[in-house]
Amino acid sequence: MKLSLTYIPLRLLPVIVLGVMYALLQTAAFLPIVSFPLGLLLLKSCIDAIILLGMGMLLAVIIPSSNYVRLDVFQRFINYFALGFLYISIWVLFGYLSSILLLGNENRDEIRSLIPLSAFIGLFMYVIHVQIIHFRMIQRETEKERQKEEEPETDSAEPHADREKENSNGESEVLERVAVKIGQKIHVILVPDIVYIQSDGDYVQIVTHQNRFLKEETMKYFEAGLPSSQFVRVHRSYIVNVEKILRIEMYEKQNQMLTLKNGDKIRASVAGYKALRAVLNL
Repeated sequence: MKLSLTYIPLRLLPVIVLGVMYALLQTAAFLPIVSFPLGLLLLKSCIDAIILLGMGMLLAVIIPSSNYVRLDVFQRFINYFALGFLYISIWVLFGYLSSILLLGNENRDEIRSLIPLSAFIGLFMYVIHVQIIHFRMIQRETEKERQKEEEPETDSAEPHADREKENSNGESEVLERVAVKIGQKIHVILVPDIVYIQSDGDYVQIVTHQNRFLKEETMKYFEAGLPSSQFVRVHRSYIVNVEKILRIEMYEKQNQMLTLKNGDKIRASVAGYKALRAVLNL
């Protein structure tokens, strides 16, 4: 492939367009309130746009790799607040230093007067960056879930039958409670209180009527240990307490939607619904 100075990778084109638009908008916003020459002001806005784009790319690496979604709501808020404070501080500092270098120390007072406005712009851009990153994360998770559903499932109905045989022969220990450590506290969850269990990477989320707990364990462990007459793996990612099911409805062509007593809805796969029907004697 022959490259030229005018060659721009297609995926970078929207980023460049957004950077140019931001530079033009900032120049138009600052022009009536500063005495800087138009050319220098436009150059400063271009530098600010590059700084913002770089910080946005850094956020796109930090947030998905930090697993913020696995934290409780309060801890998630604290982390985002701290990250936002750091983001805005770096943005204001870099903007101030670049302005001093570009516009000269003699304009220091006028540059300082722009700090509150720059901080507000930083806050606004931080919120936009976070929303875009979360939207992309949701898209990726949805795509992974769709790909999992398209794969043939062979481990829902048969393992459930094998589990019943193991339990009847006394070869498998049936769980009565689950202990989850959160910080310095240990929460004990009684098995009958579990509404459903959801796969979450290397962890599982144990959902009750009141709370949602994160535990480092596998779905196979719970599938083998929970009472087979009460818990069914209705999907690769879900094990449901049949006593917490409120109703079952048709969803799309071959899938069923389970509405649970806590209000959550879970889609059952074909093999998972087959196992559920066996337990419910349908």
